This record gives sequence, C-alpha cells and structure tokens, in this order.
Amino acid sequence: MGAGIATSLLTITYPFLPNLEKLLLPFIGFFSALLIVRIGCLLSLSQKPATASAAGLAIGNVLLGISLLVNPPKEILFPLLGILLLAQVPAAFPEQKKEPIKDLIVYLPFIFVFYLLIGTFYVCLMPSYMKFHFFNGSELLFYIAAVLLSAVIFQRKPDLSLVIGVGMGVFAVSFLHDFNHLTSNLAMYAVQASAGFMDVFCFGLFIKGKDVVRRFGLGAGCMLAGPTVGLPVLYSGRWPLILCIGGNIVLGVGLLLFYLVQTIVKEKEKQSITLKQNTEIDDTQLNKACQVLGISKEIFSYREWEILKLALSGKSIREIASLLGLSESSVKTYLQRIYRKLGVSSKKELMRKFMKAPPQP
Repeated sequence: MGAGIATSLLTITYPFLPNLEKLLLPFIGFFSALLIVRIGCLLSLSQKPATASAAGLAIGNVLLGISLLVNPPKEILFPLLGILLLAQVPAAFPEQKKEPIKDLIVYLPFIFVFYLLIGTFYVCLMPSYMKFHFFNGSELLFYIAAVLLSAVIFQRKPDLSLVIGVGMGVFAVSFLHDFNHLTSNLAMYAVQASAGFMDVFCFGLFIKGKDVVRRFGLGAGCMLAGPTVGLPVLYSGRWPLILCIGGNIVLGVGLLLFYLVQTIVKEKEKQSITLKQNTEIDDTQLNKACQVLGISKEIFSYREWEILKLALSGKSIREIASLLGLSESSVKTYLQRIYRKLGVSSKKELMRKFMKAPPQP
C-alpha cells in the first residue's frame, strides 16, 4: 500500500518540480517496481490471473493510445495518472506462503535472453519507426490484439504463447537489413505482437500459487535485466549484425534446448506419478504426486486438501458435497481456489496434471 501511495504522490507532483526531475526519477522507478509486484499479487486473487493480467495490459495500452492522440499537457496527464494509481490502495494484500518455484526457474534464462533481444531491438528501431510510421499509436493495436489472443491461448496451452512470442520476435529482427517505410512498420508491429504474447505468458507464470512476491520479483527482475544488459549494444556501430545474427541464434537454440528439457522433465514426471483415474486417493499417494510436481502441501487448507483428494478420486461436485457435508456452491468455490493455486482452470486440466496417462492399446 505504501509503495502505491508513494508512486501516486511522486507522479502527481513530478511535472510541477522541474528542477528536481532527475532526483525524483530514481524514487519513482523504485516505488513503481514495488507497486508492480503488489499489483501482480492482487491479480493472483482472480479466478483466471492470466486473463486478468491481459485485460489490465490491454486497458493500459488503450489509455496510452488515447493520451498519444490527445497529447494533453503533462501538468494534466501526470496528476490524472497519479490519481488512477490510487485505485489499488484499498485492496487487501494476499497472504504469501513460501513454495517451490522450480517451474519458474527453468524459464528465467530464456525470459532474460528474450527481453535482452527484443528490448534492445525496440530501442534501435524506434528512430526509424518515428520517421516512417503510418500514424502515431498504430503499433499499440498490434500489442493489444496479441495480449488478448495470448490470454485465450494461455488458458489452453501456456507454452504456445511463449513459442508464438519468440517466433514473432525472430520475424521482427529479420527486417534489420534495411529500415524503410514498409519494413520499419512491419518490424514494429511484429515487436509489439511478440511482446504482447510474452508479457501475458510471463504474467501468467509469475502470479501462480501463493508465493507471488518471490515469483514476480525474480521474473520481473529477469525481464528488466535483459534490456539493461543490452544497453551497451546500442552504442556499438555493429548492433544490427549483433542483434540479427547473435540474437536469433541464441533464441533459436534456446527454444530448441528448452523444448528438449521440458520433454524430458515431463516424461520423468509422467513415469513417476502413481495416481490412477477412478481409484481412491489417500494422503500418501497425493503427497507423493505433489512432491513429484514440486507442489507443497502447505499451500492448501485442510478443506482444500480433502476436496483435492476426492476430486482426483473421480468424485463429482455433488458427491464431494455430500461426503463432506458442504453445499455444492462451497465445493465449487474451494475447487476454484485449488485450480488457481495449481495453475489450472478446470477439472479436466487438474486430472491431466496429476493422473498417470492410461496405457495405450
């Protein structure tokens, strides 16, 4: 809450203190980083965090596009932004519990490299784009469309958002050989689409479970470290060659290695999980399955754990309600909490996550 109030006040006063601009910027950046983590934690409370994140990103860019078209004086724009930032102040901060985050760690190197390439390329592209763009703010339409599409894709197959984002990034960098009226616009549209797909993927990955502060801090840190490390490249006279050849090789090889590692890991998990469909699941079996998946039992309340066991045993909502003496609506509420903590959105995805695949005939 304190970070949100500080960011709001600094944003409101910023245009009225021209002599202190350089002094205020580091403080605005620091408190803004804390505010972003807080907002990520608040988004984790929604039933579909990735969708909520995508909606927030889309709305933010719509407002950005409007501000570019209207171009209000900064004495009006900054106070308005500061007031809008206060909207999150009344929200209660969600409880945090330390959990295993190895599902996040495997993505961090790849996230770092992606934003190193795309962030640096975006800065290099901007002068040409501003010279040749069709109309100011048109690139935001591609980002918004990519964010909304990625939200739909992420709910069904999260890694597909990552793959499409990388593919669009490689497509954008392919225009480095010549920035003209057409290629500058195509490259910018591809960069925005690439960032849209990856931003939703990253937000969805960061705000799973109950350890969001640590997940979001590490994840967002890698995102921001990429462009920071890439800054020296901007001062090199050979940056087009470095980005076009080096960046694409790293992304391509990285994606291939990532696919191979994920395939091996998933095969081991599939072989290790002993749960079978339509059988009674006890504490020992569920504990073992959670350990294999890197899930801590501590993230669940007693009631959530009992409902998870019954759901994995193949019980319907009505049967679970009857066995535990609860209403069906209460069982549905508990299941939604379980889905959110496990990063799934339906019972079908829950069963797929835990159950050993039946042998093929």
